[in-house]
Amino acid sequence: MPSPRRPNTLLRALLAEARWTQGSLARAVNIVAAEVGLELDYDRTAVAHWLSGTQPQPPVPQLVAEALTRRLERLVTASEAGLAAEGEPPAPGAGPGAALRPEASLAELCRTESDPVRRLPAQAQPYRVTELTRVCGDPPEGGIPAPGPPAPPAPPDPPGGREPPGPHDGDTATELALMRSAVRFYAAAFNAHGGRNARSALAAYLADDVLPRLRAPQPAPVHRTLLVEASRLSFLLARMYEDSSVQGLAQRHFLAALSLAEESGDRVAGAVVLRGLSAQGLALGHRQASLQAAEAAAAAARGAGGPTGTFLLAQLAVAQAACGLRAAALDSLGRAELAMAAGGPEGRTAGPFDAYSRAAFEYQRAETLRKVGDIAGARAAMNRSLAHRSPEDHRGLALSYAQRAEMLAGAGHVEEACASWHSFLDQYSHVRSGAAKAAVTRSRKILIPFRHLPAAAVLLARLAAVAPAGKRR
Repeated sequence: MPSPRRPNTLLRALLAEARWTQGSLARAVNIVAAEVGLELDYDRTAVAHWLSGTQPQPPVPQLVAEALTRRLERLVTASEAGLAAEGEPPAPGAGPGAALRPEASLAELCRTESDPVRRLPAQAQPYRVTELTRVCGDPPEGGIPAPGPPAPPAPPDPPGGREPPGPHDGDTATELALMRSAVRFYAAAFNAHGGRNARSALAAYLADDVLPRLRAPQPAPVHRTLLVEASRLSFLLARMYEDSSVQGLAQRHFLAALSLAEESGDRVAGAVVLRGLSAQGLALGHRQASLQAAEAAAAAARGAGGPTGTFLLAQLAVAQAACGLRAAALDSLGRAELAMAAGGPEGRTAGPFDAYSRAAFEYQRAETLRKVGDIAGARAAMNRSLAHRSPEDHRGLALSYAQRAEMLAGAGHVEEACASWHSFLDQYSHVRSGAAKAAVTRSRKILIPFRHLPAAAVLLARLAAVAPAGKRR
């Protein structure tokens, strides 16, 4: 006979410690699940079953643990919540792999993408706020200092100076050129078509071509340069997962990119990854942790000007605005504008990590101004962002049109908003993007109260045709 279920006293004790009702836990689990693209609708009855001893199927135990971790502000595992079956294998990337060297850790992550058995469980792993706060360190007293001396250079060559040219130096130069071309290609693919395009190809390229090169013997300066390019490729793969609403795996790739950058000794490369972690955290609603990451990024690359300074300070401004720090946000925005005015590489010769477009900066300006309550200024900035967008930047155009539409609808300009949403849908057909799909969902919710207006009715019909509603389980 099967053994009778035992009440889950561990979960009940954690609920009491959290001062949560059963419904509160259910709602928190639904939120954590949504961050990894799972649409759950648990209510108090599901929690009652867990408390009675029912074991939910993976990844629900990990989602419950993450919800409790956030509430209690300390690490809670699925086992501590009484939800991990005995002998259950560790979650992908949650075991010994966490202690691997950066190259080995990235190899483990990339193999997950090509393994259908491991891919789905890995994609369902929760986004962990504690990981974001862990990498930020303590925020500097008094906030971020004004620009000072440039960031220190990478560590010096080993004693004895640079190693003499070897027989494979030509191969190294070719490999480095290929990696830089790959950075350009995948960045362009992401901008044009979104994160659900070419993701598996980038993971395979990292696993099959980049990582073996990193393991090969080579002079220290060459190895550091290759580490930076590998970090950039991992950063792009993280952005692809993020845009696919696979936030837990995106975070792990950001952390892999950060580890590679730290091993290279390039502080600016690390700051760029911290900026990406900040943007991801803010998009998921973790405002304070996002601000800490943005502050850490700006502090790590203190004194950086041009495109890098603009890139970092623009995100800092958005994060400060989201946390209600209006004066600080506007100050950071002004400093970002000065950094952009200082100039930098432009045009097609500049790589994606060497340039920061006016369109992207104006988008960040619009986000900052919207969060501090300057809606008119935000709309003007979004119009400027759209005017500077390249026709090939379908994802950027789609998201910008959608944001402009939401601002117009919020101000009561429904017909203008509908026109902007039609432009959004024109671009939507070119992209495979979770962020764009989320914009479709938001547009429906905003338009429902106006469905009696002809312009809204026509748009709702078009939305239903391009992206039918429905839950994915």
